[in-house]
Amino acid sequence: MIRHINQSFNHDQYWNEFRETFEQLHQPFFDNLKKHCEELTSNDLRMLSLIKLNMASKDMATLLGISQDSLRVSRYRLKKKLNLGQDESLTGFVQGM
Repeated sequence: MIRHINQSFNHDQYWNEFRETFEQLHQPFFDNLKKHCEELTSNDLRMLSLIKLNMASKDMATLLGISQDSLRVSRYRLKKKLNLGQDESLTGFVQGM
């Protein structure tokens, strides 16, 4: 089942469907992110939406089809892209959006 979700989530068509549903629940989320940082990629937005849903890192890694170590690196790079300091929490930032 997780493999099926993983395959579906990574396809752009399914991502677009997920994004539309997510936007209905959290309307200004993507707009606020784009205002904060215009350089966000679709993978960045996927990760940020999963963080917004309070998904566990292990589950996020599975859905994104990456290892937990790769997820840690991605989160680190995302913090840098969003200009968050070392003391600032990515999760806290996302939840405040």
